[in-house]
Amino acid sequence: MAYDILRARMQSWCIGLLSVVSDAYQLGAVIGYGAPIKLKKNNDFMRPDVIFVPAEFSKSINADFIAPGDIGPALAIDIISSATPETQHAARMKQYGDAKVLEVWQIEVDRPRVSFYQADTKWGYDLIPPDKGGIYYSSVAEELSFPVNWFRTQPNLWKMMEYWGMIDPQDE
Repeated sequence: MAYDILRARMQSWCIGLLSVVSDAYQLGAVIGYGAPIKLKKNNDFMRPDVIFVPAEFSKSINADFIAPGDIGPALAIDIISSATPETQHAARMKQYGDAKVLEVWQIEVDRPRVSFYQADTKWGYDLIPPDKGGIYYSSVAEELSFPVNWFRTQPNLWKMMEYWGMIDPQDE
């Protein structure tokens, strides 16, 4: 399947994943590609594939872009190719630090493999692996934990809501 189609499908699925939790607990806004984040250092912009902005920081969203203050979007997702050069990855992570993004997920869509990063006190990023059971626990919302294999299986919204106990399991 072509990279652009894989990327679009993964973006749509990630928006669904985050929206289920965000909407159920009224945590904030999930925004797809096209919402630029203004960088502080050089007045440039970056456009992650998916962004989560907590409700308490909704003032940072205006009609043209997201303007981070002391803290920017809580979560940004980049959907990349496994062939993305390490130099591009490092540059992107520096931009996220400049934008004060708390957590970054980089998904190699052609594998699919995901790397989770959480900001340190100097706005560098630490790679955070899932636990021994393969569950990832996000730092941006305690309600956001899930099996990492979901990036391969991409369960539908009903299966995700069952997992989180939002609906009763469907009778088969």
